[in-house]
Amino acid sequence: MTDSNNVNALAIIPARGGSKRLPGKNIKPIQGKPLISYTIEAAIKSSCFTKIMVSSDDEAILEVGRQYKEVDSEARPARLAGDQVKVLELVCEIAERPELKDNYDVIALLLPTAPFRQAKHIQEGFEQLTSDVDSVVSLTTYEFPPQLSVTLEENQLITPVFNPCPLITGDTRSQDQKLIYRPNGGFYISWWQSFLVNQNFWKGKVKGYPMSRLASVDIDDQTDLDYAEFLLKQGAYQLDN
Repeated sequence: MTDSNNVNALAIIPARGGSKRLPGKNIKPIQGKPLISYTIEAAIKSSCFTKIMVSSDDEAILEVGRQYKEVDSEARPARLAGDQVKVLELVCEIAERPELKDNYDVIALLLPTAPFRQAKHIQEGFEQLTSDVDSVVSLTTYEFPPQLSVTLEENQLITPVFNPCPLITGDTRSQDQKLIYRPNGGFYISWWQSFLVNQNFWKGKVKGYPMSRLASVDIDDQTDLDYAEFLLKQGAYQLDN
């Protein structure tokens, strides 16, 4: 078990200003609070991090970060802020900084589009980061069994994704399918040295931390934002942040 009080850990919260599907997404309000604030406050409340960094190319987002004394708001260079830039490229650039890699033990990525990830989830993720693993990644199950997936080829011809395909064998009961998980953006936590070697949170020995689908709500468009607002308003999901 990792004692977060005895390691220096950095949390990176990447939040670009550009979003084609939902302009200004990262500071869109949910119950009057900017979306990114939910992630910032979860990171702070977890007490797992020595340093919390909000990285953005947008001044309005950086200003939200500056409202928290525990947060360092860092302007992101244009070369790391384009539509085609992967967030992993930003994390790799930060991980290589001498002033950080020589003084920190753990590096973590928290996506601002996962507002229902809570402090307790981060804390429990840290507990799984033992000396015999490289990373811990938060996951959730798919809403529908992927084993029943098909693709459409030319002329609308169906091709099953899985083989054998339950649609063909007749084993289509959802409860009979093995659970398959996907990343939910809640957190990616790695030992710094492991990340420097792997340049990735998914390489090496990686543990998964399952979270409920409600806790894994991801904001991509206005419908997602409205859904999150609805869940909180109706009391269907309770935040401890």
